[in-house]
Order: sequence, then C-alpha cells, then structure tokens
Amino acid sequence: MRSSEIISVLQIKMLLLSLLVCIAALLQASSASPVPASKKPRPVNLSYACMRITGDGGDGDNKDDVPVILIHGLGLSKEAWMGVYQLFALKTKKRVCIVDLRNHGDSPWSDQSDVAAMAEDIKKFLDTLKVKKAIVLGHSLGGKVAVHFTLNYPDKVEKLIVEDMRPNGLTPLALQEVQVFLALLHKSSEIMPQGVSEKEAKKTIFKFLNEELGKLNASELLNPKIVNFLPIRCKNGKCAWKTNTELVKYILKDFQFLLNESSGRYDGPTLFIYGTASPFKVNEEESSIKKLFPNAELVGVEGAFHVVHEREEFFNTVINFINRK
Repeated sequence: MRSSEIISVLQIKMLLLSLLVCIAALLQASSASPVPASKKPRPVNLSYACMRITGDGGDGDNKDDVPVILIHGLGLSKEAWMGVYQLFALKTKKRVCIVDLRNHGDSPWSDQSDVAAMAEDIKKFLDTLKVKKAIVLGHSLGGKVAVHFTLNYPDKVEKLIVEDMRPNGLTPLALQEVQVFLALLHKSSEIMPQGVSEKEAKKTIFKFLNEELGKLNASELLNPKIVNFLPIRCKNGKCAWKTNTELVKYILKDFQFLLNESSGRYDGPTLFIYGTASPFKVNEEESSIKKLFPNAELVGVEGAFHVVHEREEFFNTVINFINRK
C-alpha cells in the first residue's frame, strides 16, 4: 500500500508514545457537551510550572524578564515538555513555563472547548505571571493556540514558535490520523478492567495497545517501561482513562469544532518548525503563513514526524532562535 493511502504505523505509534510517555490526560473535560466558545470566552486559571536557571546567583524568579511559554498538543499535558523545558531554561537563561490547556491535565474543565477560549487563557496566564510579553511556543493543537493568541494579541508576543502545525486547517491525512488516535483510545476505554488495582488496569491496557499495534504490523511495540505512566485512574474499584469518553466520541464526529479560523497579522520574529515526514505538511502552507506572519522562517527537520521536539535539530534551531537578538 502506498504511504499516501494509509496512515503510517510509525505515525500512529508516535502519537501513542506522545500520549503515554508524557503521562497525559486526554481532553479531561466536564460531562457537558462541548460547545464552541462565545465571542467573549470566560478565561480560566491554568495549571502551570515555571523554572529559571541562572549562573550568576541572580534571582531565578525575576518577574521583569520575557518568559518562554510552552503549550502542549491535543490530549497531552504540561508534562509533555519534561526534559525540554529544563533544557530551554538552561540554554536561554530565561524563565520557562509549561501550562495545561483547559480540559487537559490539572487545569479547570470547561464546556467552552475551542482554540479561541484557550487563547484567552494564555492571555490571562501572562497576567498571572505579571509580564507584558512572552515568547510563545506551541506544538500541534498548542501551536494553533499560539497562532490564535499571537494574531489576536500581537503586542503581547516577543517571538512565536510553532511546532508542526498550520495556522489554519489540517490535511485530510492529518485529520484522519487524529481520528485514529482518538478511536484507538476510545476503544481501549471499552475494555478497561473493573474491580482491579490501578497497576493491573494499566497492564491490561498496555497489552491491548501492543496487540493493536501488532495488528498494524508495527516493527516495534511499546516499551514495558511506560506501563506505570499510562494515564489511568482507579478509584473505589472503578478504573478509567483520565478523560471524558463522551467528549472523545464527540470529537471523533467533528474534530473541526476545536479549530477556530485565525486571522490578523504579526510582524514579529516567527519560526515554523516541522517534520518533513509529518502528515501535517506545514511547508505546503508557506504562502498562507507569510500572509499572516510576514517575517516567518520555515525550517523542516528531515525525517521527523509530528513530534519534532524529539530531535536534536529542533533544540538547536529553537534555542538559537530564542537567543537571537
């Protein structure tokens, strides 16, 4: 079968690994049906962590700097940046913050689920940090949030970095890949064991996921070391993914409700970094990107899929971009 006709097994696996290794909670949301945000979304206080490393004995909590804010992708959490944000803090000497988007991780749940609402949360987060500007970096859905926030509040962004995401829309293959990811997760929730320990539930789901990868003729299966990091919670004998399965089913039917159209113009330094093997095909949108971000640089990481921040070239490119005067 041609690669253009099917979803790459490796691509599916990368999405699974992104979820499992990062101890993510997939769209942890209220039981209410998700609805697009109103014209004036209600911002929520995001769960976050920040760090700054200084070599001169200075104050690591200096609030007068321009922090770097990292925004995770769909179904992930701030822990997706573990190892990344520490390195950024070391190499840039800036305060680096990781956040949980609304309906993800430890941030509040809301029935306002779209990108416009998430962008308002980032604006509120800057107020929480008491800073006027930030360097914003987003991956996948987080990249879309970063784009929307930047175009709506250009004076609050010193630099923008987007990892493997278009400003607007998805390719059919990318959309299909997201749906496969969600469908597999939803299917796993249907066979979730009950009345067992959390450890046993995680082992059962781990086995199921590897069997599904086996059916796809994957050359490699998931490493047993990730079993304990599966985002599964058992309480009073009831085990479940840390998610709302009704929301997953809704997104499977209509993923596009999450993605508001982003418009405007940002003339500041902008970097779109993408994987050349990714189905999101960011490079095909160069002309559209330049209309919104006239000073945008596009950098392709050869052979990388959707999760580009696993590559050394990503770190070198992004750190140099952040440190550039």
